[in-house]
Amino acid sequence: MFIARRLFTLVLGLLAVALVAAPGEVRAQGTYCCVVPDNGGGTADHPPSCSVGYSGYMEIIDGLPPGSTIQAPSILGGLGGFPGLVQVPGGPLGGMTETWTSTLTMHLLGTGAYAGYNRIVSMGIINGTSYSAPRVPFASPQAFLTDLYTMQGQLPPGDRDFDLLRVTAGTGFGMPSPGHTTLTAAPGGWAVDSFFDITYRIDFVGSPGGPFAGMSGSTTGVLHRFGMCNDRPTPTQQGTWGALKSIYR
Repeated sequence: MFIARRLFTLVLGLLAVALVAAPGEVRAQGTYCCVVPDNGGGTADHPPSCSVGYSGYMEIIDGLPPGSTIQAPSILGGLGGFPGLVQVPGGPLGGMTETWTSTLTMHLLGTGAYAGYNRIVSMGIINGTSYSAPRVPFASPQAFLTDLYTMQGQLPPGDRDFDLLRVTAGTGFGMPSPGHTTLTAAPGGWAVDSFFDITYRIDFVGSPGGPFAGMSGSTTGVLHRFGMCNDRPTPTQQGTWGALKSIYR
């Protein structure tokens, strides 16, 4: 219940930021979660730069005391989007190869022996890569397969809690991460519905003197529907994050 209240506060806070920082996306589009502009080719850029970002639930288990976890509701992109996006024809899906930078923000919430641990961290994603299948320009809707090929970021040196906190995901690292995107014509551009089903790994080493001193571990998990405005019925990991996301679909 304590963690549920924290997560509820986090979601409300993120929604409030979106309302203030991106009123055109949230207030003016009726039932649309996000509308992105046409890129001049009868479609929209991918990955889409929506202020809500891709959001989902990860966790750290390995290396912690039995019964303890670090829950990690996370957002990729968000208000910062995907700067430096470059799209070129080709790739294994036959459509586009996309390279980009972004930011992964994680809300770290402890359970068990770490109940009460509460911290938000952000790490840069420098060499992100994704692929998308062909789509028919100007058609609506445009539904196409995608793949998150590489996503890796870690906290910079000198963090007070972690000598290492690194997140790795993507098919290119041997962790299958297929996805799907639908773009629907809407006033002002294209309404977005997008997700990846990612396999991820979180590696950590605690800093001396910090709460995780002497601890290290590597947790691998699967995050179903790492989603951006995804309105399909989605099976989610059990827990409060799945319940909260269902409220705002």
